[in-house]
Amino acid sequence: MFAAGNVDTTGMSVTPSQFDLLWKLLDASELKQRVIGQNIANVNTPNYRRLDVTFEEELDRYLANPEESKTRELNAKVFEAPGLMERLDGNNVDVDQEVGQLQKNALLYETYAQILASKLGMMRSAIAGR
Repeated sequence: MFAAGNVDTTGMSVTPSQFDLLWKLLDASELKQRVIGQNIANVNTPNYRRLDVTFEEELDRYLANPEESKTRELNAKVFEAPGLMERLDGNNVDVDQEVGQLQKNALLYETYAQILASKLGMMRSAIAGR
């Protein structure tokens, strides 16, 4: 897919692992968006338990030691969020919290997409010889 090594344009380098990491970030953000949407859709469902997505811990481990870590092993995981206040109907979804998480996640997704677009632009420039 990509040639081995770095492509150097304007003092910045782009490696295949950077693309892999950006795709993983986009995938995790997309999963989180779906989970938040599911939580909001079930805000009035009795005994529904709020779900969340974890990815940051694995990302921290990867970033602490990227030489030994493999990007393909980075995966977001869905889990039931513990310790939340439960209503009388057994549901523990707080719609205000979900909307805040939705907005934060949308900003993160947009940021990741812009970084990826920038990296792809650098690759196109390098290929075109500009």
